[in-house]
Amino acid sequence: MVKSIFRYNIMALFMLILVTSSAFAYTDVTVEEAVQLIQDNDKLIIVDIRESYEFCDENGHIVNAVNYPYNSGFFDDNYTDFSQEDYILIVCSIDNRSIQASEFLDLQGYSNVYNLSAGMEAWEGDTIACEEEENDDTPFKISLLYYPYIASNGDWETEIALINDDDAQLNGILKAYNNKGQYLSEISIELSPLSRKEIVIGNEYINPEQVNYIIFESNSENAEVKGYLKFYREGLYRASVPAVQDTEINTGDIFISHIASDSDWWTGISLLNTNSSPVELSIEFDNGIIRQKTLAANMQQTFLIRDIFDGQPQQGIRSAVIRGGSGVIGLELFGSTENSGKNYLSGILLKDDTASELYFPHIASDQNWWTGIAVYNTSNIENFITVIPFKSDGTMLASDAVSILISPYMQYATLFKDLGFPAEAAWIKIKSQEPVTGFGLFATHSGNQMAGCTGVNTTQNKGTFPKLEKNGWTGIAFVNTEGDLANITLTAYDDGGNFIADEIMEVLPYEKKVYMAEEFFKDKDISDATYIRYSSNMRIAAFQLNGSSDGMMLDGLPGR
Repeated sequence: MVKSIFRYNIMALFMLILVTSSAFAYTDVTVEEAVQLIQDNDKLIIVDIRESYEFCDENGHIVNAVNYPYNSGFFDDNYTDFSQEDYILIVCSIDNRSIQASEFLDLQGYSNVYNLSAGMEAWEGDTIACEEEENDDTPFKISLLYYPYIASNGDWETEIALINDDDAQLNGILKAYNNKGQYLSEISIELSPLSRKEIVIGNEYINPEQVNYIIFESNSENAEVKGYLKFYREGLYRASVPAVQDTEINTGDIFISHIASDSDWWTGISLLNTNSSPVELSIEFDNGIIRQKTLAANMQQTFLIRDIFDGQPQQGIRSAVIRGGSGVIGLELFGSTENSGKNYLSGILLKDDTASELYFPHIASDQNWWTGIAVYNTSNIENFITVIPFKSDGTMLASDAVSILISPYMQYATLFKDLGFPAEAAWIKIKSQEPVTGFGLFATHSGNQMAGCTGVNTTQNKGTFPKLEKNGWTGIAFVNTEGDLANITLTAYDDGGNFIADEIMEVLPYEKKVYMAEEFFKDKDISDATYIRYSSNMRIAAFQLNGSSDGMMLDGLPGR
């Protein structure tokens, strides 16, 4: 009797093992096997599911691991960040949680899951602490410049540029990451004083389709480095935004001053978490709807507005605020849908910056061009704004100014032509009782060109126009925003930082100057120049437009 019971138990145990092995197809790996996996598979994603305080403790974590805490529910809520075809190594302290997570992924159809047996307690490979990631004492990573969105996949391409805005040599590395925050590869950069480097991602990086963002780490604590990123579909459309310095990363709520999501327009959002721990974001739309987004450490996430509403366009939504955006870099793209019959595309950075004065140094409203503006009230009380037009010679058209009341956390958007200003109005200033943010759009009526530029914190005494278009044209607009005469010096350089030409001009109080770039340099040839710097004794609002020679593509950048 005992023998038969023993035989039954052995068979039951065997069946249990068989069923368990069949049900959970993930693979347990030893430390040695895990090290080999990491070395052999550059697409392996290391997912550390310990809580953030464990992930960032004195023992650190595996280099390039991403943190998806299991016990607090972050892993369950966000495991779909990984595709079912991804190669995933699950890590915890002693493998209790990692077994549960591996089983869970297996049940969800993930076919390449590895569980680190005995977890971090058995790990003998390299580790890194969160503090080391943030305060690396190597020769680089002292000063950072972020390119928060990269698309190089055969359909889209991205161009980036760096300018050494100093008279000292600048060295560094351009590190590429995927949207999980995993390091992919890097390019060494050497910039002589005032030199410029332009890179097309698809031409320089291995597996460029995997690159989702790039960080430039320089060897100078106070590096004067600037840049931009331009993403485009050749022959159709393109958009440019400035690269983001580490001192410009958002520290508070992020404002989306305009959203267009209907049959003619789509709006896309890109969010990059530069923190070493997850962030919980709350997107509050102006119609009262709230959507939550969670970003793992160093993770980038992109989505269309319609995607967070089950794929449905949201015509009633015009603006939003992203709460909890400290450490997050935001980017917004507007584009026309295929059904619209147009090829519009533009982009702006999403910032926490606000101001009581906005400047729009150029207005184009005629048979070829239209201009639109959007202003968002960032306060919790009603806000009066006053839109003041100026003539090109600086004359304020005060009697034509328009006052508008904006409700709390709401947007005001209009076409310039609908403001009813006289034909001689050449630029506008917006004064506000409460903090606001906003931007302007320029586009052709033909539907083939559009560019955007922020109106917030755009005045300065010196700046850069980072690209002179070689296959088209570059237009530049200046406004002297102060009440005294401005003496402005423009200096053109080539990519090597070599001086090409300069021009000194006087600009009256509130006067506007707008020309093609080469027209600013009287009787001087700047055909070899690739960018322009300017300096002024008065604060200047400035921006540039670059257009393609075929009349199809346009992009804009602030002169900063």
